[in-house]
Amino acid sequence: MSFTTKWSFKPAPWTPFADQDVLDKVMLMDINEVQGNNFENPEFELKVVWDCRNYYAVDIFQRINMANMKNEKIVIVFSSPENPVFISAVENLNKYNVSCKNVEVFFFDEYANKKGEVAPWQSPYSRSGQWMKYFYGRLNPELRMPMEQIHFWTTENVEKYGDLIASYGGADVIYTDFSWNGIRNIDAESFTADSMEEYETLGCRIVTPSMEQLCMDSLRGMFGCSGDISSVPPCSATLGPKDLKAAKLTLCFNYLSSCDGAQNLQIAAIKLAMFGPVCPKNPGALLRTLPGTCFVSATVAKKVAYPVDLDWLPEKIESIRRAEGGR
Repeated sequence: MSFTTKWSFKPAPWTPFADQDVLDKVMLMDINEVQGNNFENPEFELKVVWDCRNYYAVDIFQRINMANMKNEKIVIVFSSPENPVFISAVENLNKYNVSCKNVEVFFFDEYANKKGEVAPWQSPYSRSGQWMKYFYGRLNPELRMPMEQIHFWTTENVEKYGDLIASYGGADVIYTDFSWNGIRNIDAESFTADSMEEYETLGCRIVTPSMEQLCMDSLRGMFGCSGDISSVPPCSATLGPKDLKAAKLTLCFNYLSSCDGAQNLQIAAIKLAMFGPVCPKNPGALLRTLPGTCFVSATVAKKVAYPVDLDWLPEKIESIRRAEGGR
């Protein structure tokens, strides 16, 4: 039985980043071997951890706890829904009686409809509504921040949302993660630019997410973890590259285990972001230019097999053939 890798093809025309030579190279990189402060920007770190979700929850708890102990304001931009993380963080805040009175809350993105009308947090399809249910709602009432310190996306404030964050002194930390094609809803189609200098000036807006983003979101709990793409709102209000660049720290947690999502969906996105060119066509690479850390679960950091790795396959097939008596 013969085996060949000579047959070739080009990526689908709608693929955001389609340089096959780059893709072949980055997909063979080993995240475990390159982790650390080994990038162009010494303030950026790639870190593989065994329990990424736990790191996320502990980081939230520690930052709020320190703000409480020092009686200092802290501005946090949450990515939502990350419900298991919210539950774990709140359990510890309640256990140790940590007040959230100093926390100013913002959100990375929020769903919208085709008219540009942003989902109110009371909607079952709201990202911030999930935070309200699993974080705010689980906090002991005496520990909650005042409602006026929770800043929701609205239809009226989309273009000014980044300025609103800046008016509170800027984000002390932005929590985020990689989507299939970028940093959550920041993808190459919604934020176009001819250079990184131009790209970093692009701010908040309503976007139409890529098909891949809608598919990923359809695996979340508010859509029954079912792949029901038709139930996912077609648009989103989101921060832009400008707002990430303005943050004091960006922490990217990649495990994609909310509501039992399949973890392997993030492998290619992370490798392209970490090892591909820093350019507008590769939105995830923006994080490498910012102060912060990209946390990757050990499962997501696993090595994957690509065709050039498969030198063992012909011999494997031949051994099976011999074992079956030469058939």
